[in-house]
Amino acid sequence: MKAHRPSLLQAALVTSLGYIVVQLDVTIVNVALPTFARIFQADMSGLQWIPDAYVIVFAALLLAAGGLSDRFGSRRINLVGMVIFLFASLICASATSIDIMIVGRIGQGVGAALILPSSLTLLSAVSEGDAVLRTKAIGWWSAIGGIISAAGPFIGGLILKYSSWHALFLINIPLCLAGIIFTLYIIKEPPCHHRQKVDTKGIVIFIIASFSLVFLLINFGKKSVHSLSDLSFIILFFISATLLIRHLRNNEYAFIPPTLLRTPIFSMGLLLGATMNFSFYGSIFILTIYFQVYREFSPVMTGLALLTFTIIAVANTASGYLSERFGPRLTIMTGLVTASVTYTILAFLTYTDASYLAFVCFLFLMPIGGGIALPTLISAFIHAAPADKTATASAAINSIRQIGGAIGVALLGLLVSGVHFPVNVGAATGFLIAAFTMLITVLLTYTMFYESEIKRV
Repeated sequence: MKAHRPSLLQAALVTSLGYIVVQLDVTIVNVALPTFARIFQADMSGLQWIPDAYVIVFAALLLAAGGLSDRFGSRRINLVGMVIFLFASLICASATSIDIMIVGRIGQGVGAALILPSSLTLLSAVSEGDAVLRTKAIGWWSAIGGIISAAGPFIGGLILKYSSWHALFLINIPLCLAGIIFTLYIIKEPPCHHRQKVDTKGIVIFIIASFSLVFLLINFGKKSVHSLSDLSFIILFFISATLLIRHLRNNEYAFIPPTLLRTPIFSMGLLLGATMNFSFYGSIFILTIYFQVYREFSPVMTGLALLTFTIIAVANTASGYLSERFGPRLTIMTGLVTASVTYTILAFLTYTDASYLAFVCFLFLMPIGGGIALPTLISAFIHAAPADKTATASAAINSIRQIGGAIGVALLGLLVSGVHFPVNVGAATGFLIAAFTMLITVLLTYTMFYESEIKRV
């Protein structure tokens, strides 16, 4: 079906529909984790798999999706992704056990992996190579999706109070349908590069390494005595990680080409993306358990507190203007410093069991740091890649970001299991780890991001 050329704002609005469902199913599900624990009789490790099954598959297949978009066309892949996400949401909504729920979440991860890099490529194509317009468009795209995803916990809280948990997933159906229809009628297919091949071997190794690492982290907090299967996964992880490193170093056709990895902007962007999501999504998991299990706040109260995250729209929009005025490096560093300070404050609030109002007053700071840094980081990242690898580049950074988030949920989630120490002490420790991680990335950004290389991004 022929699509007319959209304006930049139209493209941002349409492509953000896919981004909305991708992000919404991270935040809207988190607030329902205690509900799922009760309904499905699930323990902490089972709960951790609900977000992590989604993001591991999402992250791993993003790498293939980028190459598929470059090869077969971003518009076509975007549409396929939304169809898959729609049917996977129906599986989640009809789940009768946590195992079926996890299967549905895996399906959503497949759909999300196809949606995200293709939507970024469609948006980037409309900017016609203008770096300033591209950064602003990504800021709008992030802001639109960010507002909805930030409102996810509140929407989820209202659904859990006034309706059934099934509606948490049924809400995706009209969004996916709208995305499919508007993409067909409004978005034009940009040129695709049919010579791009999918690095199946590398992606399979990446999936094995990612899954085994997250499995070990989640399983570590499940019991004090570890089995032979844990040792097997430890061996599996080290073997797959070693093979992955060798594959990326020696194969120019790997899912992340070594020539790109040797580019400072590219390699540092991967690290920054991973650490930002590690801290952010690990912290959201901590807050959900701390608020609802330890403090016994209702899902609606939890959602209201996290509704302050809608401020991310302002930060996303401001990112492009700050980058244009002060340069990418200073913009990214400002965001990371803000994030580090915020996590430190949250560590103090959780350790002292501060009042609900105190949390509400400071939680709005949590998304500002990442909201400022992320659009500029993604823009610099895409700019550093060759024109025929833009989808692959966006897939790479978003894949590593999602793995960082999965590790954050798995690792920081251990701290609020209540097994090793009180939940408030574990929550405070988790926030301090997040703050320290952001501080390290500030120092790395200062030393490794050269202003001369990214000045005009």
